[in-house]
Amino acid sequence: MKLKYKFPVVIYPILLAACLFLLDKIFFLPIVVENTYSWKKIERKFYELKEDLFLVMLEERNKHPEKQIGLILGSSRSGEFDSEMLESFFPNTNSFNFAAPFGPPSFQAYWLERTLEAKLPIRYVLIEVDPLLFSQSAIDYSLNGSYDNEYVLKQIDFYRTKTKDPWLTQANGFSMDEAEVYFLKKLFALYKYPLDPTAIKANNKEIEVGFFPGMSVGITGKEHKRNYIDKIKLVNRVKFGALPNEIKFANMDVFLERDAEAMYNQYLRGTKLAPTQIYFFHKILDLLKGKDIPVIVYFPAVSDALRRRMKTDGLLDKFNSEIKKAVSRASEVPHSKFFVIDPNTDPRWVCKDFVDSLHLSGACFPNLLPILFPKEVR
Repeated sequence: MKLKYKFPVVIYPILLAACLFLLDKIFFLPIVVENTYSWKKIERKFYELKEDLFLVMLEERNKHPEKQIGLILGSSRSGEFDSEMLESFFPNTNSFNFAAPFGPPSFQAYWLERTLEAKLPIRYVLIEVDPLLFSQSAIDYSLNGSYDNEYVLKQIDFYRTKTKDPWLTQANGFSMDEAEVYFLKKLFALYKYPLDPTAIKANNKEIEVGFFPGMSVGITGKEHKRNYIDKIKLVNRVKFGALPNEIKFANMDVFLERDAEAMYNQYLRGTKLAPTQIYFFHKILDLLKGKDIPVIVYFPAVSDALRRRMKTDGLLDKFNSEIKKAVSRASEVPHSKFFVIDPNTDPRWVCKDFVDSLHLSGACFPNLLPILFPKEVR
């Protein structure tokens, strides 16, 4: 008599979970992402392609060992600074721009650490700081496309206790929630790239010219995004990561007021600064103190409208004070060269044309450069 083998019932849920897990991986395929993830969401690529820029930096070092390295770390507001622009300030130096949309201190610390571990001859480091980059929202983009597994695992803060003042919180890396988001996006494609039927349609539809409904530019959304990614890769090699600011006009005050209100409401109103970012800012100072490397801690130029709102409830004054105190303590270590520079309070900054409440017109950068890189830094 033949015995029938019964498949253990408990195996079915495991097999189902395994099949769903494998099915999810299909949505990581580039061709699937290109068609299902909105072409307008380009921010993640700025983060992901910093790995490409890092490789370019290593190649350039091998090709030109006589040249030193300049490191620019910050948000899109620092994305304009390129190596040619800074050549007159730092001769015989290749400046690499690791700025990214809302690039927070955790992102800055990651690439600083990678650069220091590569033992590159660093000529100077530019660090951008302001309350927006220290907000809880600022880390979202970087969790999507930056860091590596080992780095996050080593930096998890398992026992963080909450305090009313984020500057007094004893943070020790990424919070458990932040680490969870990072690994979920690494493991599950549909968590990283949520399926959106409207995005599928938009990605394969020709882009319409603004103000002229029905008139297209002749390429689909996904083709436009593909071309833009190619442009980022190109500037990694030609401009060492910098993206030229081709917008050279001043927007109307009424627009700047509205944009400043929207920015403040979205990122800062009713929220506290993130202890994670405060921790990584202190880590940046620890990594650079005592190394004889000029470090420019830079408060980016913002519109008067946004600056007024950031002063609400003493947010900006408290932030600036804490940053200066931290830099002052780090400067006490011998062979430390820190410079805090705030164009917003410098009378030499006279070109104040803004495209939006955050971004200065490209025409104003020549006025900004001598303020950011004074003789004592050079």
